[in-house]
Amino acid sequence: MRSNRGWGFGGKLRELRKMKGLTQEELAEKADLHWKFIGEVERGDSDIKLGNIARIAKGLGIELNEFFEYCFPKAVRSKEEEEVIGLMMKMAGKGDKKKIQKLKILIEEILE
Repeated sequence: MRSNRGWGFGGKLRELRKMKGLTQEELAEKADLHWKFIGEVERGDSDIKLGNIARIAKGLGIELNEFFEYCFPKAVRSKEEEEVIGLMMKMAGKGDKKKIQKLKILIEEILE
């Protein structure tokens, strides 16, 4: 399994979940995901797909762009991260598998 700790995504998710007053189980139910998966993501022990990020944002009661802004504030984003987030926002509802694969490769390069 890959760790998503490079971006601090899991820690930010945990902070946001707690700010919303939700347990992992409650967020999982709202996002239609398993509570163990939420814990794995928060610890950085599991990869996460864009569709699940969108489900988590919805479960938190916020828009996807708000979720990304919280997890990756513009003030600390690199140009590459900004491009990736822009691509993810455009693709969130499209499900274009070729573009998603290219995006995955780009994300992996950024995190190296």
